[in-house]
Amino acid sequence: MKRLVMTAALLAVCQTWAAKVSSVTARTADGKAAGASDVLVRCEVKPGSEYDPAACARDVQALKNTGEYEDIAVEASHGATGVEVVYVVTRKLRFQAPLQAKGNEFWGASKIAKLSELVDGYAYGEADFAAAAGRIRAEYRKKHFADVQVTPVVEPVPGSDDAVTVTMEIVEGPRVKIRDYNFDGNEKVEADDLRAALGDYPWWNPLGWFTDKPVTEQELAEACDKVRAVYRNRGYLDATVSMPEKVAAGEDEADYVFRVDEGPCFTVGSIAVSGVKHYPEAAALASVKALAVGDVAGEEALAAAAHQLEIFCESGDNPLAETRVDVRRLPSAEDDSKLDVTFVVTEGVPVVIDRVLVRGNDYTQDKVIRREIKLSPGDRMIGDKAEQSKRRLENLRYFDRVRYYLEKTDAVAKEGEPEHRDLVYEVSEKSTGQFMVGVGASSVDSVYGTIELSESNFDLFNPWRFRGAGQKGRLLLQAGPRVQTYEASVTEPWFLDRQLELTVEGYRRQRWYDDYDVIRNGAAVTLAYPVKFWPTAEAKGRLGFKLAAEFIQMDDVENDKYYLTKGFGKYAANPDDPGAVFRWQDDEYGDNWEIPFRVFWQLDERDNFFIPTRGFKSVVYGDLVGGDNNYWKVGFNYRHYWTVWKKYGHVFSFGLRAETEDTFSDDMPIYDKLFLGGPRSIRGVDYREISPRVYSQPGKKGHYAPWGGQTSWCMNLEYTVPVCKYVRVAAFSDLGSVGEDEFDFDQDMFCWSVGLGLRIDIEQFPIRLDFATPVVDPDEDVDEEVFSFTIGYDF
Repeated sequence: MKRLVMTAALLAVCQTWAAKVSSVTARTADGKAAGASDVLVRCEVKPGSEYDPAACARDVQALKNTGEYEDIAVEASHGATGVEVVYVVTRKLRFQAPLQAKGNEFWGASKIAKLSELVDGYAYGEADFAAAAGRIRAEYRKKHFADVQVTPVVEPVPGSDDAVTVTMEIVEGPRVKIRDYNFDGNEKVEADDLRAALGDYPWWNPLGWFTDKPVTEQELAEACDKVRAVYRNRGYLDATVSMPEKVAAGEDEADYVFRVDEGPCFTVGSIAVSGVKHYPEAAALASVKALAVGDVAGEEALAAAAHQLEIFCESGDNPLAETRVDVRRLPSAEDDSKLDVTFVVTEGVPVVIDRVLVRGNDYTQDKVIRREIKLSPGDRMIGDKAEQSKRRLENLRYFDRVRYYLEKTDAVAKEGEPEHRDLVYEVSEKSTGQFMVGVGASSVDSVYGTIELSESNFDLFNPWRFRGAGQKGRLLLQAGPRVQTYEASVTEPWFLDRQLELTVEGYRRQRWYDDYDVIRNGAAVTLAYPVKFWPTAEAKGRLGFKLAAEFIQMDDVENDKYYLTKGFGKYAANPDDPGAVFRWQDDEYGDNWEIPFRVFWQLDERDNFFIPTRGFKSVVYGDLVGGDNNYWKVGFNYRHYWTVWKKYGHVFSFGLRAETEDTFSDDMPIYDKLFLGGPRSIRGVDYREISPRVYSQPGKKGHYAPWGGQTSWCMNLEYTVPVCKYVRVAAFSDLGSVGEDEFDFDQDMFCWSVGLGLRIDIEQFPIRLDFATPVVDPDEDVDEEVFSFTIGYDF
């Protein structure tokens, strides 16, 4: 009987599918046909056409796209003459201003209307009015009305079919400013660390300037979970945190107090692996590097170790996809504060990939994602390659979240052969564009204003969206009393769909010095690609070529008399115009063209591009310059980072750079010479202070001006220690010198300085504050700069 019923139902469905559409009508959700007549003109389904549910779904989407309907449904029934299709719609209502407010005292009606963002004459649904009330409620809570209630009351306008008025009924409640978040019972974890988990930072930390603190019941419940997570990640697995109590702290102020029971801190007593059949147990255990005996048994560390074991079992010579690893924790028989950890492995199965699917990318082109995925249809599913692909996608910084998983397919595997799955990469896109207007400052550039528009997922050939092709676009305007910069650049990391990185840029850069200004107007094209080395054939760094054209001008040149010196003992004036060396440079080299061609190799293996703790970055380059000025230059820049004390985040860094240059004829223009000194080379002395000089009086070493040299080297040593999140203290030493001629490592202008500094690690806005003093000066006096500061990452 069951089989007969199922067969009849199947025949009915097939018959409906194959039937003709006999009628198409529309009505509103209240049963009225009025107001729904314009629905049908937007629908693809017509009487007489074959009934197709997909066509009905397209009609629903088309109606949604109009923005005029809050809800749309399709009813299809099989009649005597065919399928009768009915579109049931709920129309949005036309808001008629002004917005009314009732019960509001803190803000006036006009402010409430502005916060609602409702526009006169626009169509809104019930959810839209609720969202408007939510926006008002959120702004009230920012002003410390934690218990505020906002309810939208919608009333029809007499004589109109769809116009409504809206009144926001507001119960403000008491205004109580939350002064502090305190914790009772926290002995092992600092209160500031727990506050940071809630987004409550000290006043001096800019991260706290832009975060909303928890005030609602739901937000406070989530805050309890965050505090509990801090403890569990530090090994306090039994820690409990109660809902906070609001305690009065003066007039119109209160504190929230969280009651904490920390419990014991667990450490790892032993580590074991069970359930591994296809790999040696010792090899599986060795793959667990995130956890060791004696370590704190934090939840994150345990999960990371389990994930490492999963990847191990899903990789290698016999990869077993869909392996699951559970963590079993038992108190040690010898010590209750220690846990015997066993990773219980449930091995998966061999899998061959049928398709690689990408989901969630509304803007980013499929090819931008697929070129980062190192697995293809027909490949064996290998866990470490899938994980590596995930990290590559995360490093693009286009997505809030990246995850991958396997989906079953209709393919049936033969006995003894791998199963077939689709590999799915699911992404959640985030905003990748930035528009920044701000004021910056440094001890070199003084105070300057900046306007920057950038898009890290740029699309040059999509003029209405400019997003999704994986390019990088940037416009920069920077102006101040000592620097002025205009830049525009576009980078295509996969030029011609190969790993060729093409950058095209144009710029105008002007810098004011004490004795002259330099203006560079130019454009450049750079092409770089990965270099593979024998015998591993793995890419190690990028080989690049850069061709530029620059028109260089000197402006506002001083007429003060200065005289050249050789070897700091023999003084010689310019024979054409004794003493006017900067004017001579302007006459000789002002308004000149340069066509530099650079060949470079660079390798970056730092663990973090912004705040590295290990790894290194190196670049080696050589320049040939033609045009009005003809010279060559070679140099390198190397920087290495070591984690000295992992537990406390101590990092030591070593940097060394050097370059030398010479002309093919004539002298080197002063704007192409080399200088040291200042916050990005040798701290403790003035900017460009370390270089050969010219003097105001021949034969006397009195007032001077930097003249520059043709060889320089600089070494930077720094040791940093975190004092709290986002803040580090640093001890450093800088040394270097500038020689007058090519390959001139004469130590006459050698300088060595030492100092202490502070690092405030705010992403996109890192601040370096340094106090330094020279230990060894050049042969002559130098102008010291005890305090220096910069905004920006490493130098």
